[in-house]
Amino acid sequence: MLRPFLLLLLLTTLLFSASVKQDLDGAKKNLYSTSKEKQFKAYDTYKRHYIRALINGDVKTQKRCLDGICIAGKKLRIDVSDYQNKRSKLESGSSSKQKASVTKTEKIKQVKVKKEKKVKIRSQHALRGFTWEGNALVLDFDFTLKAKDVNYFKLRPEGKKGYRYIFDVNAIVYKKPVIRHKEIKRITVSQYRRDTIRIVIESSKELTPRFRRDGGSLVITLGVSKVNAPKAKQMPRVTKKNKLIVIDPGHGGRDGGAVGFKKYLEKTIVLQVSKRLAKILRQEGYRVKMTRDRDKTLSLKWRTKFTRKNKPDLFLSIHANAVPKKNAHKARGVEIYYLDAKKGSKRSSRLERKENAADYRAMDSSISKLFSATQSRAKVLESNFLAIDLGQNVVSRLRDNKYKVKDAKVAGGNFWVLVGATSAAALVEVGFVSHPQEVKLLVNKRYQQAFAEGLADGVDQYFMNKARRH
Repeated sequence: MLRPFLLLLLLTTLLFSASVKQDLDGAKKNLYSTSKEKQFKAYDTYKRHYIRALINGDVKTQKRCLDGICIAGKKLRIDVSDYQNKRSKLESGSSSKQKASVTKTEKIKQVKVKKEKKVKIRSQHALRGFTWEGNALVLDFDFTLKAKDVNYFKLRPEGKKGYRYIFDVNAIVYKKPVIRHKEIKRITVSQYRRDTIRIVIESSKELTPRFRRDGGSLVITLGVSKVNAPKAKQMPRVTKKNKLIVIDPGHGGRDGGAVGFKKYLEKTIVLQVSKRLAKILRQEGYRVKMTRDRDKTLSLKWRTKFTRKNKPDLFLSIHANAVPKKNAHKARGVEIYYLDAKKGSKRSSRLERKENAADYRAMDSSISKLFSATQSRAKVLESNFLAIDLGQNVVSRLRDNKYKVKDAKVAGGNFWVLVGATSAAALVEVGFVSHPQEVKLLVNKRYQQAFAEGLADGVDQYFMNKARRH
C-alpha cells in the first residue's frame, strides 16, 4: 500500500517541477520582450514562484527567481532593493558553505552575481494639476517631461476581472487629486516612491490608451466619451524660493565641541556637512543662511538673535556626538532631536548637558526647561515631524550608497540652540566622533555628501508632508 503512494508522490513532484520550469522559462522569454506588459507578467511570475520556493526551501529556484525579479525591476524601474539584498544573502550563504567544503585537491569555481545598480532619480518636480480635454486626461507638471520621466505598462491581474493601466512619472504630488469618469472604474494618483508618482487607471473593460508628452503635460487618451471640464483642478504646491532655511553648524572657533578618536574635532566635521547641505538646498531653489561658514566663535545669544531676526521656515543645528572612552566602541549612529521639555530621556539629558555646557555658565538648567515648556505645541509637533522626516531620509540615502547604518534615533529634549527658532527646528547629531570606525566615515567626503543629500531629502519630504497636512 505504501509503495503506490510513494510512486504517486514522486510522479506529482516531477510534474510540479516540470510545471515550475515551464513557467520560469516562459517568464525568461517575457522578461527580454520589448513589451512592458510581458515584462511585468514575468516580474509577477518570478515573485509568485519565489514565494513557493521559499516555503519549500528550494534555494536553486529562489536564486533564479530573485535574479529575474532584479532584472525585471531594473527594466520597469521598480524598487527591488529588498530582493537584491535577499539575493546577496543567498549568495554569501552558499559561498561560505562552498569555502568550508573545498579541499586542497578540489577547488570549486564560484560565480559572483553582480548586484543590479539601483536607478537613482532625484526629482523635486511636482504635479501641478489636471483637467479633461474632451476624452483626454491631461496632467500638468511644473517641468518639461522627457521620455525617461514617463514609464507605462498594462497589467491584467491573474484571477481578477478587469484591466489596470499604469503610468509612473518622476515627480511628486503634494495632495492626492480626485479624478473621476463615469466609464472608468477608478483613477488613482499616489506617491509610489519618494521621487515617483503612480497613476493607475482601472477599468472593467479593455481600453486602448495612448499617451504623449506635450511640454509640461502628460496627455492620456483613453477612448472614452468626452468630458466637459471648463476649469482645471490645481494642486497645492511648495514654492521653494519662498522657503528660508537657517543652518547652524555647532560650536566653532575657541569652542571645538567634542574631541573624538585621533583628535578629530566636532566643529570641523559639522561645518563640512553643513556647507554641503547648504549647497544642495540652494541648488534646489531654497534660500539658505548659515550662522557660520568658517571656523568662528559664536555665542548662543548671537545665534538666537540671528535666528529670530531672519525668521526661517526651518532651523537645523548640526552637531556630532561623543561618549567617554570606555564606551567608545559601543555608541554609534545618527540621532535627531527636537525641542520638547516633556519628552526628555536619560540619553537626551546627557546630550543636553554636553551641547548646552557653554550656555549653562550664565543660565540655570531650570530656565532652559521653562523656555522650552513655553513653546507652542504646534511648533513641537511640526519639529517632531521634521525630525522623523530627516531621520528616515538620511538613513535611506546612506543605505542607497551602501553604508551600513541602523535606524536614526528621534527624541525630544531641552536644547538652548533650538529655543530661538520660531518655526520647526531640529538638532542633528551626525554620528559619534568617539567611535573609531564611525569617525572615519564622518570625515569621508563621499559619506558627508550622502549624509547632506539625505538631510536635503528630509527637508523636501517635510515640506511636502506639511502641504498635505494643511
